[in-house]
Amino acid sequence: MSQSSTQNPGFVQVRDLRRDFDVSKPWLNRVLERAPRQYLKAVDGVSFDIRKGETFALVGESGSGKSTVARMVVGLLPPSGGTVSIAGISMTEQRASQERQRLRRRIQMIFQDPYASLNPRWRVGRIIAEPIRAFDIIQGEADITARVGELLTLVGLHPDDGKKFPHEFSGGQRQRIAIARALASNAEFIVCDEPTSALDVSVQAQILNLMRDLQEKFGLTYLFISHNLAVVRHMATRIGVMYLGRLVEVSEGKQLFFVPRHPYTRMLLDAVPDIAMVGKSREGVKGEIPNPISPPSGCTFHPRCPLVFDRCRIENPPVIDGVACHAVNEGRVAAA
Repeated sequence: MSQSSTQNPGFVQVRDLRRDFDVSKPWLNRVLERAPRQYLKAVDGVSFDIRKGETFALVGESGSGKSTVARMVVGLLPPSGGTVSIAGISMTEQRASQERQRLRRRIQMIFQDPYASLNPRWRVGRIIAEPIRAFDIIQGEADITARVGELLTLVGLHPDDGKKFPHEFSGGQRQRIAIARALASNAEFIVCDEPTSALDVSVQAQILNLMRDLQEKFGLTYLFISHNLAVVRHMATRIGVMYLGRLVEVSEGKQLFFVPRHPYTRMLLDAVPDIAMVGKSREGVKGEIPNPISPPSGCTFHPRCPLVFDRCRIENPPVIDGVACHAVNEGRVAAA
């Protein structure tokens, strides 16, 4: 880590973030069956920084805890432990509630399903204008309408589209509307939770290019959640790989694809179709994510890991130099 990044650790700082869900049976069932409470560890000690103006991506299989992290970062879900601060303001401490309310305007979220994230009863103009009115950014209906027209043009739509309802648009157009709504409050930090996974491949590229253009124009900071490594490669400045609620590797975007270090990262990359790799030996994804209610002891990846040894089954590896793996940290495996 450079000296500058040490002095300025990040616009967004996440430290030891945890989230447990109570999945116990009803009280009477537990009494009759003499069963204890059961907790699901969705996120287990996640820490990372996001520098201003960059895109930090979280990747991993379904059930790894990516979306839970995203919801805790923006305050939609309270953490069971750990801290989140954005622009130096805590998102988790009760005493910072007034400062947090002022910070809300600078944070927005783009959701996975463009068909469910827009109110079907509201016209598009009202949907985009809602943050403007809620945060009292612009006064006067004429000025608000003009601003909505500017935002629609900015995302590649026509100002007259503000008179229409969401059902009159395609999935890609709806996601453009969701992006316009996120920009309406002059947001600086946008959490993107699988923003293109529900769209066709050709439309995905258009939306991703739009998001990159807007980032360059307004200096936006993104937390990008995805299971699609091709999308992440196109978007991310840095990447964090999650497995069963834990970060197993954090790396610069290009470095992760050229020099993957954690066995799970290598497994994910080997599963991506690549014409250049035809005829070469590749290790596909084996097995499935274990039950998070009763995860494996030690390193949770050890039942699927080709490099497993006795220490992996007993001791959970710490994150050292951006990777949580005993085999890597002990120098028993070379870089890919």
